[in-house]
Amino acid sequence: MKTVITAQNDTLSEYLGKVWRYRAFILVLAKRDLKIKYAQTFLGIVWSIVQPLVAVIVFTMVFGVLLSLEAPYPYVLFVLSGVTCWNFFSYIFSQASNSLINGQDLIRKLSFPKIILPLSKVLVAFVELGFTLLLMIPVFIYYQSTVYWSALFFPVVIFFILIFSLGLSLILAASTLRFRDLHHVIPFLVNFGIWFTPVFYPVSLIPAQFKNLIYINPMASLIGLARWSLFGESISYMALFGVLISVMFLFIGVIYFKRVEDRISETV
Repeated sequence: MKTVITAQNDTLSEYLGKVWRYRAFILVLAKRDLKIKYAQTFLGIVWSIVQPLVAVIVFTMVFGVLLSLEAPYPYVLFVLSGVTCWNFFSYIFSQASNSLINGQDLIRKLSFPKIILPLSKVLVAFVELGFTLLLMIPVFIYYQSTVYWSALFFPVVIFFILIFSLGLSLILAASTLRFRDLHHVIPFLVNFGIWFTPVFYPVSLIPAQFKNLIYINPMASLIGLARWSLFGESISYMALFGVLISVMFLFIGVIYFKRVEDRISETV
């Protein structure tokens, strides 16, 4: 009589527990990325501040000065808050989505939960966010005299941007190994998506019959919530729909990534 041994898949809690045990490795990978990006180079650190600064100046000049768009508070703060949130999203989305493609050597050589690769990009994104906040805080202090109690919710908004961008990235990261052309589509999605998100233009610019539809885009909802938290800007209740979509994307992303992870090593 033959004895057949079959591999038993981990439950979701067991899988997440395994990922937690590799948390030190996540930190190692993040430190490696930071070292590659910033070690022995002053320009790398400066560029992390200059890049959002240039974007804010250009968008403010074009939309706030030339097109005379207005916000209930200084337009530079309107743009800066949008750019800060969008850059945090776009870094996680672009880097984490390509993390398996770029980490193929590690996947071939080592055995570890592959979700660690996109997770390590999240830590690097927080460093990038820190540099942007170094720009945002003094500008905020200069232009904004009122500090709203709702500012306490800004870190919560950042958290939801994180889970949306990570969930979306996990779906794409797991798919890029099978459909390699997605690797080239990701930068296009980032550059194209900003125009469908109120990063540098107000929602009031959208015709009334389509205004609520923009909140189907979770980043539109989350940027709106960020401005509510920082500046007390009024926002539609539909923005909460974006929060629910963000949670849904994270859940789907983790489940899908876990489902295909065993095949990742065979694909690279």
